[in-house]
Amino acid sequence: MKKLSLLFVGLIWTAIAMAQGPKVMIIPFDPDMYFCDADQSLADFNKMNVKEVRQQFRYGLNMNLNARVMSAYGTKTMLTDTTADVSKDLYAIYKSISYFSDKSMASSSITGEDPEPKGGAFKKNTSNKGQGKGTGTKSSNEIEARNYMNVKIHNPAMLEYLHDKYGTEVFLFVNQFNLVTNFEHCLDRANNVFQREVLIHFSIFDYTGKQLAGDVAIVNLPSNNNNLDLIIKEKFPVISDYIKGQLPHNSTIGNDAVAPSHSIKQE
Repeated sequence: MKKLSLLFVGLIWTAIAMAQGPKVMIIPFDPDMYFCDADQSLADFNKMNVKEVRQQFRYGLNMNLNARVMSAYGTKTMLTDTTADVSKDLYAIYKSISYFSDKSMASSSITGEDPEPKGGAFKKNTSNKGQGKGTGTKSSNEIEARNYMNVKIHNPAMLEYLHDKYGTEVFLFVNQFNLVTNFEHCLDRANNVFQREVLIHFSIFDYTGKQLAGDVAIVNLPSNNNNLDLIIKEKFPVISDYIKGQLPHNSTIGNDAVAPSHSIKQE
């Protein structure tokens, strides 16, 4: 009886999500697109090896993204579905894409308009309630948009294939994971504590290949916070909420607009 009740609740949540928005495929970052200058410190503190640290971040981010997105959309996560067919498709996705530096573009869910053709500059700051209000300074959980790592899809038929196979209308690519220490920003000189940033680069496409959004979500933390569970628990929900806010409404899916033409930004 208990199992039936849980199944019933699950079906209700799925139906609600499907009614509220399109089904979203969450594509985790390729392990080759993981960059962290604090792996060893994190590994030592958490009594792990470096590979385990990377896995914790990859799965922790995926779990938080799926939980947040699932509250309003149907989801298909390619990381936690370990069936041979899905693993094969995820590998094929990675083989069909490449990455390039680009300007962030605002989702139509934010602007109410179609994205600008070349990813027009977009600046947005979001803080947790009760943090940084009225102080004129950034809170530790503030997120801002800036230049980011975008994804180029080399096989246009890939998204149509995935759409037909999994029923997904929107594709959320997590393009790159960065954790960097800013040694020019010292938070506590006496204890040698510096500011770190976690940067999650992402792109959103519909099944026709039209890019709907692209950005980088950024959260700050001190370099003396090496607790992986705490970082994932406190920071990844903030990042996930921001990315969820970039997802489209039904009205923007599958129209005949031409996909944005991006050029590599030269620094």
